[in-house]
This record gives sequence, structure tokens and C-alpha cells, in this order.
Amino acid sequence: MDARDVALQHSAPVVTVPRYGGFTPLAENGHRFLVTGDGLWLEARRPWMYLRVPLVCQKSVPMPYGWVGRELSLTFGKIPRHLVIEFYRFALDRCPEECVGWVVWNAVSGEMRLVFPTEESTGCTHVRYCRPLLDDDEHLVVDLHSHGRLSAFFSTQDDRDDRGEFKIAGVIGNCDRGQCSTAFRLCANGLFLPLAFDETGLSGQTGGNDGYPSSCA
Repeated sequence: MDARDVALQHSAPVVTVPRYGGFTPLAENGHRFLVTGDGLWLEARRPWMYLRVPLVCQKSVPMPYGWVGRELSLTFGKIPRHLVIEFYRFALDRCPEECVGWVVWNAVSGEMRLVFPTEESTGCTHVRYCRPLLDDDEHLVVDLHSHGRLSAFFSTQDDRDDRGEFKIAGVIGNCDRGQCSTAFRLCANGLFLPLAFDETGLSGQTGGNDGYPSSCA
């Protein structure tokens, strides 16, 4: 086998799920693909989260494998509301220009903080910035940006920017009104899963459109 194929398959292996034996979840940080009795699944682990979600579902062809269920668990528990509100207030001051902020989690102390990256360019429809340098034990958890006077949504540029990363992305929109609009999603290597803040403002407590339980407080 070509050495490049070996390296690629080692970085993201394919595992068949046993039909009769027990399934062992991914223990190390990384991601892999699961072949199950009903299709193909993505399984991923980062210091701050564990994810298992279907990519392709099928029932037409019998496959001699077992089954797994959906799961999304966050190591840190819930996203602190006060950090999202702190960013919202910052976005109000910056309106109508866009701005950006990172919610960072420390795996040792368990503390979370809001970081404002250095901006290279900003305007009413864009913001470009330098990625902050984090300590060894720190991890990007939520990548926030505002939309100024526009409503909260994920653009095709956002899709390009978020592709290939594992993180939560959030947009705060309508910053010129009394109540903002919000959109949140989990980014999983090009797969986007809506989360609980969608269309509920800052008081959202229910699950997102994909049926996952709320991870926001």
C-alpha cells in the first residue's frame, strides 16, 4: 500500500462495529469512521467533547455489523451564559461592524474565559483575525462572531472557514435591536449540527434541530 494511504488511514481509521460483542468507544483524541448495520458513522473525541453521529444511513442491504446510538457530550458541562452575554455586549458596541471572540476552556483548571483575537480587517459584512496563541492546556470551545445589523445565520464563507475543525460556532445578529438573534452549531470536520441556542435568543434551553440535548446554560 502507498505510504500516503497508510498515513491517511492511520489518522482516520475505519472500524466495524461488532454485532454480538461489546463496542468500545474511541478513547484517544482524534476521529474515526464506524461501519454499522445501518450505515456509516463519524466518531470523534477532543479533550472537551465526545461525538458519535451518522453520516450515511441505509437499511436496504443487510450488513453483518452491530449498531450504535447518537451521542454528544461536553467535558466542561455547559457554555457559561455570562461569557456569551459579555460577547453580545461587546458586539453591541462594535455594531454595525462585525467582531469575533473565542470561548476557551482550560482542561486542567476547568476554567473558561472569553478571548478577543487581534483583528486584521473588519467591516459590516466581514471580520478577519489572527488565531490567538493558547496555552498547552487550553482549547478553543466556541468561536463567536457578530453580524452587526444583519440577522444571525451561517454564510457560505462561514462554512468554508469552519470546515475541517471540531468546535462550536456561534453568530450573534441584529445587534442594533432590543433583542438579538442567534445561531449556534457544532462543527465536526465539515459536518454541521445545530445546537440549542438556535432561534431562541440567549434564553434557549431546549435541544437543537438535530435532536441533541441542550449544552448551553
